[in-house]
Amino acid sequence: MGSSGPKWPATSEPKLGDITIGPSSAATHHGGLRLAELLGALSLATDLAHGVPAGTALKDAVMSVAFGRHIGLTGQDLSDVYYLALVTQLGCTSFAQEQGEVALGDDQSIRRAFSDADYTDRGEMLRLAATELASQSAPYDRARAFGRFLGAGTRFLLAGNTAVCEASARLGERLGVGPNVSRALNEMFARWDGRLFPHPVGDGVSLISRLTHLIRVAQLHSRASGSSGAADVVRKRRGGEFDPSLADAFLECCGDLFAGLTEDSVWDQAMEVEPPPQRLLPQSRLEEVTLAIADFTDIKSPFTLGHSRRVADLAATAGSAMGLNTRDVSVLRLGGHVHDLGGVSVPQRVWTKAGKLNRPELDAIQLHPYHTERILSASRALQPIGAQAGLHHERLDGSGYHRGVPAATQGEVARLLAVAEVFQSLLEARSWRPAVTPVAASKVLAGEVSAGRLDRAAARAVMEAAGQPAGPRTVPWPVGLTDREVEVLRLLAAGRSNRTIAQELSVAQATIRTHALNIYGKTGVHSRAGIGLFAIEHDLIVVAKDQPNG
Repeated sequence: MGSSGPKWPATSEPKLGDITIGPSSAATHHGGLRLAELLGALSLATDLAHGVPAGTALKDAVMSVAFGRHIGLTGQDLSDVYYLALVTQLGCTSFAQEQGEVALGDDQSIRRAFSDADYTDRGEMLRLAATELASQSAPYDRARAFGRFLGAGTRFLLAGNTAVCEASARLGERLGVGPNVSRALNEMFARWDGRLFPHPVGDGVSLISRLTHLIRVAQLHSRASGSSGAADVVRKRRGGEFDPSLADAFLECCGDLFAGLTEDSVWDQAMEVEPPPQRLLPQSRLEEVTLAIADFTDIKSPFTLGHSRRVADLAATAGSAMGLNTRDVSVLRLGGHVHDLGGVSVPQRVWTKAGKLNRPELDAIQLHPYHTERILSASRALQPIGAQAGLHHERLDGSGYHRGVPAATQGEVARLLAVAEVFQSLLEARSWRPAVTPVAASKVLAGEVSAGRLDRAAARAVMEAAGQPAGPRTVPWPVGLTDREVEVLRLLAAGRSNRTIAQELSVAQATIRTHALNIYGKTGVHSRAGIGLFAIEHDLIVVAKDQPNG
C-alpha cells in the first residue's frame, strides 16, 4: 500500500479510544502468564472487530462478576463468568467473509448492528438491516445490501451461529479458558425459549452463558439510553431471549450494576475484579496463545488462512540464520503470529478491493499496525511482542506506516519481520493480484532494498530461508484423512463451493459432496471457519512454491 497517511509518535501511556490500557499496576507474575490480561487484551480486538467502543467486553466482565455475586455465585462459577464475559465474541471473525458478501464488504456493519438484536423480532431485524447495513455506502448499495440480507434469510443466521460458536469454543479451549467456558461459548446465541437456533432450551443452557448473554445485551443497549434502556430491553425479552429469573434479578440491581462502572479506568477495574485465585498459564504456553491470536486474525478471510503462521516461521528461520539470539528469534516468531491482529478493524471490502484504495480505505489499512501494537500493549506478556509487531509495515527511509519512523529506530527484529511479511504476502494470492513465485518475490525484495526501503541483510536471510526445500511427507494426515480429502479440505477452507471444487478437480459434484461429508465427519466441524481452523491447526494450508496460486 501507499506510504502517506496519519503518523503517531511513540507515547509512554498507550491508549485505545478513550480507554487507558496497559499492564496492571499489580506485581509481575513470575510464576506464569496472567490469563485475565491475555483475554482482556484480546477482548479489545473483538470490540474493534464489532465497531463498538473499546472496553465494551471489559465492562461486561465487571458487570457480570457483580451480577454473579448478586445472585449468589461463588468459586469456579464466578471465575467462569468473568472469563466468559471477556471472550464472548471470540469467534466474531469466523463469519466475516460471509457477512461481507451480504453487506457488500461491510462485514463490521452486520456485527455492530446485530450484536444486541432480538433475532426473532422480524420488525427489529428489518429496521436494523435498512438503517445499519453498509451504512457508509451510497444509497443504491445500501439498498442492495438490504436485499441481499432479506434473500439470505434464516439460513444466513443459522450458518453464522454455527461458525461463530464453533470458532469461539475452539479458540477458547486453546487459550486455556477451561471446559465450562468453552461449552458456554458454543451456546452464545442460545435463547431461553429455544427459538431459532439449535441450542439447549431453558435450564439446559449453562447458567454462565445465560448470565453473560443478558449482561452483554443490556450493556450495549445502555449506550443509547443508559441503565433505563438496559432495564427496558431486559424487561421486554424476559421469558423469551432471557431466563425470567435472571431478568428479574437484573432488574432488582440494574442501577447499582451500572453505577459500579468506572469509566476512566475500566481496564484496571476489570483486572481488579477477577475472582480469586487468579488463573496463570505457564510461560511455556505463550506460543500457544499467540498461535490462537494468529488464527483468530486469519480466519477473517479465506485468502489469509495460515498467513500469520507462515510469516512467523519464515521470520524466525531467517533470524536464526542471521545469528540472532534465542530471545530475539522467539520475539520474531511470536511477533509474526500477532502482527496482523489490528487487521480485524478493516472491513472486508477494503481487503478484497481490486482497484485503487480511496483515502478512508487507505487510512484503515495504515491504522492496523497501530491497533495491533495498542491492543497487545495491554498485556504484560504481549507488550514486548506487540512493540515489534507494530513496526511490520515500517520502512528504512521513513516511508512506512503507522509511525513513519527512520531506520535508526528499527532494530534487526523489526527489519526481519517487515521483510518476511512482504515476501510471504507476495507468495499468497490476493483479490487485486495473483500470487507470485519465490523468484518473482525475490526480485521485488531486491528492488525494495535498492530503493532503501528494506534491509539488505534481512532480505538476504529471508530469501535464503524461503529457498529451503520442503521434505517429503512421512507421517499420516490427521484424523485419517486421505490425500484427496486433504485436497478437498484445503479448497473448502478457501471458501470454494462443492460445485467449484468439482470443476477444479474435474470430478462429479456428487463425489465432492461425499468427500465433504467424510471431511466434516472426521474433523468434527461443520462450517468454513471450523474447517479453516482445523486446516491451519494441522498445517494443511499450503502455498505453491513453483507457480502462482491465483
